[in-house]
Amino acid sequence: MLVAFIIVAVIAAGLLVLLLMGQQKTTRITAERDDVSRQLSETGAALDAAESRIATLEAERQELIAEGDRLRADGERLRAEGDGLRAEGQRLGAEGERLRAQGEQLAAQVEESASTLRKRTELADAQAMQIDTLSAARDELQQQLNSAEERIVTLAARPGVVVGEFSAGDANAEMLWGLELARSERAWRNSVAINPVDDASPFESTDDPVRTAVEVEAQALREDVGAMITVDWKADRIESSARRLMVLRVAQEMLALASKAPGAARLVVSQSTEDAGSLTMEFEADDNSEQVINLIPPQISSDLIDVSRDSGVSVTVKAE
Repeated sequence: MLVAFIIVAVIAAGLLVLLLMGQQKTTRITAERDDVSRQLSETGAALDAAESRIATLEAERQELIAEGDRLRADGERLRAEGDGLRAEGQRLGAEGERLRAQGEQLAAQVEESASTLRKRTELADAQAMQIDTLSAARDELQQQLNSAEERIVTLAARPGVVVGEFSAGDANAEMLWGLELARSERAWRNSVAINPVDDASPFESTDDPVRTAVEVEAQALREDVGAMITVDWKADRIESSARRLMVLRVAQEMLALASKAPGAARLVVSQSTEDAGSLTMEFEADDNSEQVINLIPPQISSDLIDVSRDSGVSVTVKAE
């Protein structure tokens, strides 16, 4: 009986131990379960936070992709603009080189112009000195011419003295012809010559000084008073100084009268058809029309000069 009680007690004790152990295990398992549940809850919250973060990151990634595309487009645009600016820079560089070359060329031209200006200034100074010298010579010739003209007036006032009084060998005729030629050359330098200092006088190379003097008289009238007069010289060379002087003075008188007439006129100087030794001067219309040039005939008293009024005015200087 005791043995049975002991066995029962042992069994009870064993069961109690097992119960206690079961309770401890249950408590541990419960604690572990609660810990696992807490961990699962925390993991779920972490997953929710992770998903939210993933969604946020995805949105940011999409924004970054869009921003990258925009930046890529801007980069392409900037690259294209850079290529354009590079090409423009190359063009501007070439233009700069061209302008630099032009600047150097212009500088050389300016230097050349300055050198030319200096030379022309020096030439102008030299010409001014020559003009002063020529002016003094002109004044002296003018005095001589005035004396000669006074001599002519004095001679013309003497009874019986007419144009053409001088003989071919008369020293006065030679002197007066030389002075008249000097006066014609002075008229050329004052009224006709472009550069009176450097231009060569037409009297230096002419073989017919009377013709040259008459042509100069017409040119001087064109320049001084605007007279539209030309000379058509068809006469032979005149050798006698007295005859040269007479022809020139008659031509001067006729040109002076024609300079006041309207329209263009041409002084035709030719050998007379009636007398081969005589010389005829008459005016024609310069436009080849049939218009008659009417002039007041010059008042000349000489057996050697014949004035005709049949068609206009015609003056014939007869042979000596």
